[in-house]
Amino acid sequence: MLRRSSDRKAKLRDAPRPVFATVVLIDFLALALVLCWLWAGPPAGANLGRSVLIVLGGLASAELTWRLERQRRQLSDTPHVNMSSVAILAVTLVSGPVAGSVAAAILYLHLWWRASRWTSGIDPYRAVFNTSAMIVSACASYGVVHPLAPGGVASAPSETSAVVLLAAIATFWLVNSLAVGAAIAAAEKLRSITGLVGGWSANALEIVTLFLGAITAVVIQLRPWLTLFLLPLIYVLHRSDSVKHLEIAASTDRKTGLLNMETWRCLAEAGLKKARRHHVPVAVVMLDLDFFKRINDTHGHLFGDDVLRAVAHVLSSEVRRTDLVGRFGGEEFVVFLADVDLVRATEIAERIRSAVAALEISPSTDGTSSAVPVRITAGVACDDGYSDDDVDLSQLLLAADNRLFFAKGQGRDRINAGYTRQAR
Repeated sequence: MLRRSSDRKAKLRDAPRPVFATVVLIDFLALALVLCWLWAGPPAGANLGRSVLIVLGGLASAELTWRLERQRRQLSDTPHVNMSSVAILAVTLVSGPVAGSVAAAILYLHLWWRASRWTSGIDPYRAVFNTSAMIVSACASYGVVHPLAPGGVASAPSETSAVVLLAAIATFWLVNSLAVGAAIAAAEKLRSITGLVGGWSANALEIVTLFLGAITAVVIQLRPWLTLFLLPLIYVLHRSDSVKHLEIAASTDRKTGLLNMETWRCLAEAGLKKARRHHVPVAVVMLDLDFFKRINDTHGHLFGDDVLRAVAHVLSSEVRRTDLVGRFGGEEFVVFLADVDLVRATEIAERIRSAVAALEISPSTDGTSSAVPVRITAGVACDDGYSDDDVDLSQLLLAADNRLFFAKGQGRDRINAGYTRQAR
């Protein structure tokens, strides 16, 4: 879950101090919890056979989808979900936290061998950290469940069994999200909440997998053969999620997370056609970072990438979810606004300009150096939707680009807006 490194041989000791401290803390916490549960008592031997079957099912599912998982890890740079938590939670609920920890180690070792080790920048300490985070989550989940159902979830009274399972799911999800989020926050201070803990879709998928894990734990203790019906469901869920991530990766700019230009153009053309049918005004905002080359030359391209990501975050935050935000190329961005007149589009562009000017981005990770000022210039082109001649997207882009050029000529850090032609 940590930022990828360009050095495949990077060691934990070479990581920034906050990352080193967070990773070591989670690793030692996982080891301490396993030792504590071992001291409290060995795993329940009667259920170990069932746990072995669960782990074998998890390995089979991972083996069927490892190619997609490898591609997803190569392309994705945000927290994402794999189906390992299904087996890990199920084994934990069936045989205890020690068995769950062993299951986590086996499944993540297989995942690393099949997918992670072939992915550039996935350092071994990251794989160990992810395993440790799962172990801590499993131990914490069992620690909450055991007082509620000492004999196991299958033996819990029917009126409390749902509460027991919900407590296990909630604890596992919360602890894992906090551990992963803390590690990413230590590595990348510019991450948004979505970048730290994943978006709603990813978290919903994680919760669904934990529900499947809880169901598996109950079913395998009551009717073991029924778990065979869960395997196809887990496989299809994993495969569909992997395909969705690959589609997202193919449509977004990896550096900023915004739409790439090809995808933006296709969606914007569809939006423009819809707007023309309903006589709805549209606007295109073209934005350019002022003196970005100077930032790169003075502070380096890595800091320049941080600036691009910060500006991209501002753009996404200051527009509606239905608006289209893309990276036009280099330090240029473009926004398609539907059902927005010239006045409103200009207000949005001005709000973006002010938010970018308020950014405080320091080249040093410890914040010892002063923030580098970031400014942006924008051109706004609007079409009222009532003209006799259709305005295509290329004309809107050209008009917005011309407005941007005029704004730069007027001194930069400003907005120049107008219609593509005189409104009728």
